[in-house]
Amino acid sequence: MIKNLIWDFDGSLFDTYPLMVEIFQSALVEFGHTASREQILFLMKDTLGKAVEHYLELGVGEGFYRLFLLREEAADPSLQPPFPYARRICLKVRDRGGKNLIITHRSRSTVMKLLYHHDMASLFSEIITKESGYRRKPDPEAFVAAIASHRLIAEETLSIGDRDLDILAARAAGTRTCFFS
Repeated sequence: MIKNLIWDFDGSLFDTYPLMVEIFQSALVEFGHTASREQILFLMKDTLGKAVEHYLELGVGEGFYRLFLLREEAADPSLQPPFPYARRICLKVRDRGGKNLIITHRSRSTVMKLLYHHDMASLFSEIITKESGYRRKPDPEAFVAAIASHRLIAEETLSIGDRDLDILAARAAGTRTCFFS
C-alpha cells in the first residue's frame, strides 16, 4: 500500500511549464532570437540547463538566462497553479499519517513562494531544492537521503515525476514510480 509521496515540482505537482516557456521565449526575443514554444518546452522537458545551453550555443548572450531567472523569480504565483487534485491528494496522504516530500532542481525561494501562495507549504515534510546540495537527478542521492531521514519504507513510497530523470532517480532509490505526462 502506498503511504508516502515524493513529488517532482515542475510539471508534476505544479503546472509551471506554460509560464516558464513564455518567460524563456520573451527573454530570447529580447536578445534577438526566436523559438517556438513547442521547441522550448521540448528542450526544457529534458532539462532547463540543456535548453539554456542549446540557445547559448546558437549565440544568444548569457544575459538572456539571467533575465529569465529574474522574471521567473518575479512571476505571479497565481499563473503557476498546482495541478487539479494535487492539493487534495497531499491532504489525504498527510491525514492518513503519510508524508509528502518534494525533490526538485528549482530554487527554494520560488518553490516556497508557490507553496505559500496556494496554501500547500504545510503539507510537506521536506522540500529538497537545488540549494540542498545533493547531486542532480537522475542521481538517486536526494531520494535515498529523504527515505532514510524520514524512515520511509521505499516500497510504500510513490515518486511522481514528469521526466525520465525523475523516474530513473526514484527507481534507483527503490520507490514505486508514476510517470506524469
